[in-house]
Amino acid sequence: MHDELTNLLPLQKKRAFKREYFLRLGVVGLLLLSAAAVFGGVLLLPSYLTFTQERKAKEIRLAQLEATLQNAQERALGERLGQLSEDATRLVRLESFPSGSTAVRTILQVSRPGIRLTRISFTPGVSEKDSTMMLSGTAATRDALRQYDAALSALPSVTASELPISTYAKETDLEFIITLTGSLTP
Repeated sequence: MHDELTNLLPLQKKRAFKREYFLRLGVVGLLLLSAAAVFGGVLLLPSYLTFTQERKAKEIRLAQLEATLQNAQERALGERLGQLSEDATRLVRLESFPSGSTAVRTILQVSRPGIRLTRISFTPGVSEKDSTMMLSGTAATRDALRQYDAALSALPSVTASELPISTYAKETDLEFIITLTGSLTP
């Protein structure tokens, strides 16, 4: 027998058959393509769910970090505010302290022939406590030192003038330290 098949259909039927064949082939191709898309989507679903969970976890971590940062900034701001408050309180207290420059100016206005001052130290009084000033230097003679000590004691703002007696041990070039207490302001 012969393997050659003969198509006895008329030409119009052959064309209609071809069209139907290609139409079925296209439908099957579209069905396969849509099945592949659905299958790929199903395979991507676990990746999508993992990504969503990681995103939520990172958003929660970000919120925690922001809260921690905000708390740290609030603490730092609170510490800074406390420091500024202490500084303001200290400045307000300084207003009531006697001025060191005024006290030094008052003491330097006292006549001091034969006296050379080398160091002046001032400690302002706190509350009820008087201010203290230490004057150190060199006196040419005992008499010049005695007159200077008497002039300092005569100031109305000085309540006490302490000069150690041992300072008078030498005749000339006497090194001394006089401690004055009082308000030390004019």
